[in-house]
Amino acid sequence: MQLAFILYKYFPFGGLQRDFMRIALECQRRGHSIRVYAMIWEGEVPDGFEVLIAPVKALFNHTRNERFTAWVERDLAARPVDRVVGFNKMPGLDVYYAADPCFEDKAQTLRNPIYRRWGRYKHFAEYERAVFAPDSKTDVLMISEVQQPLFVKHYGTPAARFHLLPPGIAQDRRAPANAAEIRAAFREEFALKADELLLVQIGSGFKTKGVDRSLKALAALPRELKKRTRLYVIGQDDPK
Repeated sequence: MQLAFILYKYFPFGGLQRDFMRIALECQRRGHSIRVYAMIWEGEVPDGFEVLIAPVKALFNHTRNERFTAWVERDLAARPVDRVVGFNKMPGLDVYYAADPCFEDKAQTLRNPIYRRWGRYKHFAEYERAVFAPDSKTDVLMISEVQQPLFVKHYGTPAARFHLLPPGIAQDRRAPANAAEIRAAFREEFALKADELLLVQIGSGFKTKGVDRSLKALAALPRELKKRTRLYVIGQDDPK
């Protein structure tokens, strides 16, 4: 089959992006042709992938998203595919990979009511509704069992359209047989004393992932404990 994958931005470090890449490569391994639509692509393009970068710009993200969607729709109309797989919520998807939580629930529970009058809210609510509305045909790949009831609550999405993916971890992320040696070498490389504690936070998008809360938690430790605790933050964002 000819498959089209759509995501707003690809970079090698994001969880959504890494999931996209693993899925697309597996589809390619099974004999399918891969076409990718994005607004930004950072990193290498796998052999055999057709990657199209949309020439769209706008002052606001939601306006840019709408222009991107229109651009993709025009190209798909001219060059149809067998299935369209999206990693961001948008109209026209056959399959949506639900890497993000329910936007409408957050808008109603975490935001001031006036927020729902803004264009940004209307855009993201409309794009989420295009995926989860009862009359939508989009199948949803869920990675969080907790989120499914929230989508059903706000949109009445039929249960048959949800497909809960099993949890899993890549083999190369499990502790190898020489884990103790690796740990010792790392602590020596970074001059960590035997009584020092190392905290690690991994994730791009420092505000979203709560690096601010980690810093505040570290600052709140008792003085003696704080003196022998180090925090390393690994991810793509502004270190300042």
